Amino acid sequence: MKRYALASLTALFALLVLTTGCKKAELGTPEASTVADFSFLVTNEGYAPCEVSFTNLSINAKGYSWDFGNGQTSTEANPTITFDSPGLYAVTLSCTPAGDLYYNQLQKTLVVNVKDPSAGKTQVLYFSSRNSSGAGVHMIVLDGGLPLIQDFEPTDMARPYGLAADTANAKVYVTDYSLGVIYRFDADGKNPVKILDASVPGQELTGDPQGIFVLDDKIYWGRTGGIYRANLDGSNPEIYYNGGSAAPEYPLDMHYNAANGRIYVVNDKVDNSGGYLSMNFDGSNVVNHIPDIDGTAIEVDPETGKTYMAVFGTAGTAVTENGIYICNADGSGLAKIGEFGSKATWGITIDADREKLFWGYKVSNANPDGKIIRSNLDGSGQEDWLTGVSPHAMQVVWIKL
Repeated sequence: MKRYALASLTALFALLVLTTGCKKAELGTPEASTVADFSFLVTNEGYAPCEVSFTNLSINAKGYSWDFGNGQTSTEANPTITFDSPGLYAVTLSCTPAGDLYYNQLQKTLVVNVKDPSAGKTQVLYFSSRNSSGAGVHMIVLDGGLPLIQDFEPTDMARPYGLAADTANAKVYVTDYSLGVIYRFDADGKNPVKILDASVPGQELTGDPQGIFVLDDKIYWGRTGGIYRANLDGSNPEIYYNGGSAAPEYPLDMHYNAANGRIYVVNDKVDNSGGYLSMNFDGSNVVNHIPDIDGTAIEVDPETGKTYMAVFGTAGTAVTENGIYICNADGSGLAKIGEFGSKATWGITIDADREKLFWGYKVSNANPDGKIIRSNLDGSGQEDWLTGVSPHAMQVVWIKL
């Protein structure tokens, strides 16, 4: 009996081993599921316009289809997309599976938050002016209504020929050519501080400043000898670009174009060689696009690639008649689109939101007998937007007041 039971158990064990072995051989190694997955990195701290680079982390997929929630699509594995406008964009990656499995996860959606760079900010036109008793700086809120001038706190400035707003830190910088000083104001025109004064030992490089722009943690200004710079508080002034005997020896006005990393300049022609030039930000690759012309103000539109200049007519050059001119960034397509009066204008600026161009029109240097003209970007539709002023430098920005 015991021998029979033992034989039965042995047979049962052999049957179980055989059955289990057969099942293992039949299953084999399971096929991997397809799983859609991705991550992304955003430039410009997430503010529009920005580029978003997508990294594909999907498993066992043989094709990809992206929907970026802004009308753009792609079949690339790792696309980079530009988002021009602020908003919440649902980005979906759909994968083509390697096999038809029940556990495939073929889609992944993440939301990209493109922030509004104008949130909490006000659109303002800043401009400087001269009068018989000195000079002033002013601002006008661009809210679609009639222009209402708000004056900055008074200073000792006499000829404020350059103006630049620092939107990151809500400051406004103004240069005074005749006094050799640079002032800094709060965005609302309060708390003027003379941060650089050529008469102060150690600040002689301030010199005779005119054109100015702000980039990151520095201010850059044009004066005799080239381009100079300092920290935002005026400390550590130094020469940045030494023009020497070649143009631009004295940038009367400058515009930094972040779209291509170049500085655009109109160069003094009274005591120097004149010209409309550009250079890389580090001062290399200087190109004299339109030699010899006598420009006093410049604005570059990074959206259209157009350059706007106020230029005095000079015989034997590309500009023989005073006026406001437009051209391509390389100087081609030069055309006159407006007048600036009997005295030079030191200010021209763009309202990109409304696609409008502003510039100063002056009859005399110091009397309030001038105006600010506004037009479409091609010079059409001109109107006397603000009268009874003596406008000089100007800039339109979105800034926190």
